[in-house]
Amino acid sequence: MSNGKIYFIATPIGNLGDISERTREVLLSVDLVVCEDTRVSGRLLKHLKLKKPLLSLHQHSDDGKINHIIHETEIGKNVAYLSDCGTPGISDPGQKLAKVARDLGVEIIPIPGASALTAAISVSGLIKKEFYFSGFLPKKKGRETKLKFLATLDCPIVIYESAPRIARTLQDVKKFFGDDSEVFIAREITKKFEEYWGGGIESVINGIERHKIKGELVLIVSKRVF
Repeated sequence: MSNGKIYFIATPIGNLGDISERTREVLLSVDLVVCEDTRVSGRLLKHLKLKKPLLSLHQHSDDGKINHIIHETEIGKNVAYLSDCGTPGISDPGQKLAKVARDLGVEIIPIPGASALTAAISVSGLIKKEFYFSGFLPKKKGRETKLKFLATLDCPIVIYESAPRIARTLQDVKKFFGDDSEVFIAREITKKFEEYWGGGIESVINGIERHKIKGELVLIVSKRVF
């Protein structure tokens, strides 16, 4: 019996129309779906009219979960790994699974698709050649140290942020990156109320109340206006 594979599958950020035909085919073929939240992935499978065993793997899961997934491949089962939305392995537990699986010789195949990171970058107009992806900033411990480090980089910075914290983060950008910083915000990408705007840091801070800040956002920071 040959070993199974693990498919890292990108899922829609919000608009289910972004599901690819290949994603449907792979999800149909696998024996087990591993995901951050079984409720979220369960709704996606229901939309696709598929029924598959679901296993949660989140940031608080112990190593036993990963060992179980590896065992499933060793007995010939194919596994799909999904994050709640977008491309897995970016700011989610997928990287640990990928590292362990690769070290043990398990074949991993990415199924490309939606990504909040690349979607925001593509319309920002701020990325000339390179960028630094910071993911989510620390909420408390290490936050100032992280911001000081980011401010030393000579390229645009991409940050994931939540609605309740975006106002504070914009103030931090002004403090650590300077008054001449330019920012771009992408909100609710592909969803009904998606919105994209940006400009000088001062004008964005002053105009933030004109926008309905809900959900998660992608914030791109450039230390100078191009």
